Amino acid sequence: MEQFADPVPIPAIRDRPQWWSFGLICASYVAATVGEQSLGPVFPVTAAEFGLSEIDGGLAFGILAISIAIMNLVGGLLLRRFGAQRMIVTAATTSALGALLAATANAFPQLVIAQVLLGGGAGLFFPAGLQSAGIAAGSSRRGYAMGLYGVAYSLGLAFAAGLGAIGSIVGWRYAFGISACLSAFGVLAALNSRIPPPPPITGGGVASLRKSLSTATAVGAVGTMCQYGSISFLTTYAVQQWDISTAQAATILGVGRLISIVAKLVSGSGSDRIGPHASARYTGIVLVAMGLMWVLAPPGIITYIAAAVFAGVVSSLGPIANMLAVNRFGGDGIALGAFRSLQIAVGAVAGVLIGVGGERFGLKPVLAIAMVLPASLLWICRERA
Repeated sequence: MEQFADPVPIPAIRDRPQWWSFGLICASYVAATVGEQSLGPVFPVTAAEFGLSEIDGGLAFGILAISIAIMNLVGGLLLRRFGAQRMIVTAATTSALGALLAATANAFPQLVIAQVLLGGGAGLFFPAGLQSAGIAAGSSRRGYAMGLYGVAYSLGLAFAAGLGAIGSIVGWRYAFGISACLSAFGVLAALNSRIPPPPPITGGGVASLRKSLSTATAVGAVGTMCQYGSISFLTTYAVQQWDISTAQAATILGVGRLISIVAKLVSGSGSDRIGPHASARYTGIVLVAMGLMWVLAPPGIITYIAAAVFAGVVSSLGPIANMLAVNRFGGDGIALGAFRSLQIAVGAVAGVLIGVGGERFGLKPVLAIAMVLPASLLWICRERA
């Protein structure tokens, strides 16, 4: 795949990181992530209210992922014309509207429309956010900065899981209401960030799409298959198979999100030290081991820990993929959009297949198969002569 990925790196406008602007970009990333991940933790409660099945859940998660994938491409295309700041503001506004629509939903179709808007906001954000973060990070500690940028995603996931635990007790609509407030904060954060734009990129959309066909996209795709596929059903699996409450299942997921903070910092620093390819291989080994233990071991504290570790370590693939992308084509918004869009498309398919397979054959055997997929990183990131 790499022969198609001609380098179009982000230029080192400033070698030192611009931490203030970088922090504001990360704050916007937190808000976007909370919006897109709000339904998963509260789905068992939402399903009970609306009478939804696992197939409905797979459809909702799949539509979210497809919306993200499409708007990744749109966001990358518009990034050249409107600039990162305007795109981030637009993305946060879209997420806020989606969260408000979900909070007032009285039927499944309205919830699906809300998922489209929440996915659209997250999709519009990604190309602008990653490009801005790469510029603000400079070139001296890019791997570590990408780890920190990934931590923002983890904080969003942890916040969403926490809202799920609370929402399952006081009402799932509150989770989306708070998400709308966070998106409004994301608008303010974007308006106060100041990131110099990269130099103009020449070449058409087809050339940019070709650049995105790289190891970076493949690594990220493994992560999204786990994130939008396997982990989306973690709380549902826990309630069904372990006979625990939705709040307890969401708490396990929340612990995993906290673990992901450390995992991302480790993977980011490891990418600087041993290289992103080696870091991805080690991550794949851990994911297979923890994933199979989560699904195949009997319920108990060890199994719960394995599930939390799996949920945490999955997120560490993001900084690795982002570093590979920023180093190769970080100055090309269309390539960045395609990079993420392709990942999400794979995640959408995984979510739908797991939902359908879980309804027909049970979640346990379907998830067991899914847990073997991270082993592909050993081949994707193999050492080349």
